[in-house]
Amino acid sequence: MAALQQVGEQESNCPGRKGLGFFGGDFVVNKRPTNARKIALQVLCAVESEGAYAHIALDQHLRRSGLDKRDRALATELVYGTLRRRLTLDWVLARYSRYPLAKLSAQLRNNLRMAVYQILFLDSIPAAAACNEAVELAKRFGHQGTAGLVNGILRSLLRDPLKGDFRKAAENMELAERISLLHSHPLWLVQHWLDELGPDETEALCSANNISPPTCVRVNTVKIQRDELVSFLQEEGVTAALGRLAPEAVEISGFSSISSLRAYREGYFTVQDEASMLAAHALAPRPGQLIYDLCAGLGGKTLHIGALMENTGRILGFDIHPRKLEILNRTARRLGVTNVTTVHADSTELNSDYWGKADGVLVDAPCTGWGVIRRKPDIPWRMQPGKESDLIQLQRRLLVSAYRCLAPGGKLVYSTCTINRRENEDNAAWLVDRYPDLDYIDVTKILPGGPDKFGANPEKTLQLFPHRHGTDGFFLAVLQKIGK
Repeated sequence: MAALQQVGEQESNCPGRKGLGFFGGDFVVNKRPTNARKIALQVLCAVESEGAYAHIALDQHLRRSGLDKRDRALATELVYGTLRRRLTLDWVLARYSRYPLAKLSAQLRNNLRMAVYQILFLDSIPAAAACNEAVELAKRFGHQGTAGLVNGILRSLLRDPLKGDFRKAAENMELAERISLLHSHPLWLVQHWLDELGPDETEALCSANNISPPTCVRVNTVKIQRDELVSFLQEEGVTAALGRLAPEAVEISGFSSISSLRAYREGYFTVQDEASMLAAHALAPRPGQLIYDLCAGLGGKTLHIGALMENTGRILGFDIHPRKLEILNRTARRLGVTNVTTVHADSTELNSDYWGKADGVLVDAPCTGWGVIRRKPDIPWRMQPGKESDLIQLQRRLLVSAYRCLAPGGKLVYSTCTINRRENEDNAAWLVDRYPDLDYIDVTKILPGGPDKFGANPEKTLQLFPHRHGTDGFFLAVLQKIGK
């Protein structure tokens, strides 16, 4: 608070207002050197106006930016932090702006959000610097009118911070509204989790979603063991520590980009959250088996299965998107995994030639993604309440297809990266009710470390949470087809 008041006295750091002209308009960029805030603003605008995915857009901008390690980190923090706190930032801005935020151009709106994020949430950046940079960005991406509006709003915040004290305001709100404002989650999602998880778990989850997750990688055991990888990375100047739940997991930090690391280029690891690694272990594939991955995507879990099978047997990786399969094949070559064959197909309508043959089937289904909000903070602002119904129908069609593909005695692993009983436990129960020859296997008894590491679950499924396990939110169910 004192910092804000101090900056409020330094009005010379923000130029005076110069008129208006800030609604809509073309995205005009003056020719000036690229910097972290400019890139962050461009990414935020692409996410909001063009439907771009934040992690993809940011990576594309950083690759061609020429920014050093420090500025890359700043751009990343500004993008992800502004997205994480967007609801709270908009609430604060509404207290100081004479104009509805929805009426402002995307450039102006996101510039203001980014500035307020720095002032309220980044102690490492002086409020005066955040104010000045926002005014300069307003000039660069608009005209004098936009600079004047940005200057006026931010100066009002700095002079009268109590007006926008969201923490104080939250004290007088109902539980769901309080959690929504304090932790910047859509109200309908907070209400959904309150119904499923209760107040303490919901607030802890929403709070954890605003913490930057660690970068976790999976050692490629086809080429190297985990201790060897840690030593190799440390020689490259990377900080590396062992994961806690999966035997291949390593948390890394202190690098400028993953692709610049020799260990990455040599195929010694691939980026994968620790929770996601557990899917292959739940399937427990053995060398020589036939395994199907019905939603192979970019191949993280597919190629992990290949490594666990020691490059023997056969894995069929199905996906409806050929571009993803191309990337999977390229990654397989980098990792040296040779027992994976990709199949371009709609896995809900597989030919009967694939039925009844697989020793194991993985369905890592498309889902709402509510478990990876901390990693993809643009997810809450894409979602609409009730939209999961179509996804649930798709998930169930995939599960039926997986059942058909199982050989007698075969195992089906169903996984999602969401925290939503309708998509998770309810879908597994629906499939077991539909097919009497399917039964649950307690997933915690299969996974490395056993039940002691994950806790007992009477439903025999597993739901991981960011606030409990330090991983992405991830669901696992293992079902077995009874028979010889």
